[in-house]
Formats: sequence, C-alpha cells, structure tokens
Amino acid sequence: MAKVTMESIAAELGISKNTVSRALRGLSGVSDEVRRKITARAEGHGYKIKNKSTVMRHITMIHLKSLKQDNFFWPSVLSGIMNFAADRGISIRAVTVESGKDYRNSVLSVKSQQCDGIVIVNDIDDECLKLLAATGLPMVAVDYFNDSIECDYVISANRNGVYKALSYFISCNHKKIGYIGNKNWRFSYQARYDAYRYYMNEFGLPIDENYVWLKGDYNDLSYFQKKIDKTLIKDDAPTAWLCVNDVMATDFSNALNEAGYTVPDDFSLIGFDNSTYPGAQSLTTLEIQMKALGQRAVEQLLLRMDNPKKPYETLSINANLIIRNSVKNIEH
Repeated sequence: MAKVTMESIAAELGISKNTVSRALRGLSGVSDEVRRKITARAEGHGYKIKNKSTVMRHITMIHLKSLKQDNFFWPSVLSGIMNFAADRGISIRAVTVESGKDYRNSVLSVKSQQCDGIVIVNDIDDECLKLLAATGLPMVAVDYFNDSIECDYVISANRNGVYKALSYFISCNHKKIGYIGNKNWRFSYQARYDAYRYYMNEFGLPIDENYVWLKGDYNDLSYFQKKIDKTLIKDDAPTAWLCVNDVMATDFSNALNEAGYTVPDDFSLIGFDNSTYPGAQSLTTLEIQMKALGQRAVEQLLLRMDNPKKPYETLSINANLIIRNSVKNIEH
C-alpha cells in the first residue's frame, strides 16, 4: 500500500498541499468544513496527526472606556468577537483605554502579556493607534478607518447602506430628502453623511442645506424642536429624512409628534442599525451586521498572523434594508 502523504491527500480532495498542511497543523486560513474533510480523509488512511488541536492564539482586544455606555451596537460586535474566539479556543484579553489619556501604559500592558495580535474596537485616538502599530503586532480595526495607520480594517458598508436608503425613498416617489446626524461623532457617521451628499448628487436630487442638520444629540429633543418650529413650516421642506442611526431617527420622530406631525403621513424616516432602542421597532432601517463585524475581524487577524506580508485589506460588510412603517409611498 502506498504511503499516505499530504500530497496524496491533497490530490484526492483536489486542494493544495499547503491547505492540507495548515489543516493538519491546526492553523487558521482553512474553513471548518474543509478541515473536517481533510482530517477525516487523513485518519481514514492511517495518517497520524501529531496535534489535532488548534494552536492556542492570544488576542488582545482594545476598546474605549466609553464603549461600556453603549447598550446595543458595540455589545453585539463584542459578542461576535468573543463567541468566534471561544469556538476556536482563542484566548481574548480586554484592555480598556480612555480617550485623551496617556496611552503608553496601556500599550506597555499589551506588550508585557502574551499577545499574538490586536483587535481594535471603536474609534481609538490616532495617538493610541500609532503606539499600537509601533509594537509590530498584527492588528485589525473594527468599524473604523484611518489612512495614516497601516493595518487591516473591517467596516460596515456605510456607502452601500445609504445607497439602499436613498434608492428606497426614490422608489416611493420622494425627491426632497433631508439628513439628520452629527458628523463629528464617529467614523461611520461621517461616512454616512459623505455618502448622503455623494448619492444625492448621483441621483440628481438637490440638497437644501436648511435641511441638513448635523448637531443632533441623543435624548435631546430641544434641537429638533427648534429646527421644526423654524423650518418645517415652509413649503419646500423635505418629505423624507435619512437619519444617521435609529436613536436619532426615533428622537426626531418624537419631536415631530410633539409638534403635531406624524410619521410617515407627514414625513418619512429611515434610520441605521436596526436598534432595540425604545420606539425604533417601527422604523425602516439599515440593519448593520454587528456580530459579523466582530467575527470577521478575528478571522482577518488570524489570517494576518499567518500571512504577515500579505497586502493589507479593508473589508466591508453590507447592511440589509428592513422595510417597516416609517416610509410613505407618495402617489403621483
């Protein structure tokens, strides 16, 4: 009987020897299904697998202290990270940093512990990012992007989400579309605002700066109340509004109700996130794949660990448009 080798297993399965080697050594970069096929075929031929367990990896997760104040978005991202890591026997250690503080001790703590790679969650300050990049450790940032930092990024496809929202408004015959947000908050929110301006131009729709409101804040209806009293009484007011997230859309909806307007009869709204925020369940929204963001970040980090010279990548995960009851179809 011919000797069983990695080459013979690869030939039988129609895959590369490198894939077989990685699977039998417990390394990343091989899907679970392919790994099972390789292991079963190898053991069926009497091939002795020296180490069937995945090599233990140690990942440090960096996030801002303020992340703990979020009850929806980031906990779901963290769940994706932690669950994916746990299923594969990966050790995760969390390090919390505070915006505007001296980051050197935090970075030193990363270097002093066993660490094979770093996952950065949330908008970490540039100074901290540069210090972490200087460690030389493989690094992936989640839902954030910075041109000056060379690493892998996993982001939500904000442009694609805005395109879907505006396309849906247009399909419902809305031509005057306003925007509500705060462009100074986070990477994703700035990206959504930029995409709104870009696609409004692409669709040939005018942007009225009177209805681009960029100073909204959570749970503060006074901003919307003042804007409503001042501008929505005009005949040229938008019939539809794209909101940077569901919280902002819900707050705006509440302010409209207090002013005697209703959604969607008077104004149509689309939010982002598919949030559990009270009152958001009736919103048409873009569902961000939060758990998938976390899972994909760990997958990419494992790939980076095994392929340190591979070109850096920015991976985006599309949002799903969920149609509910906050958009009215305007009859011609």
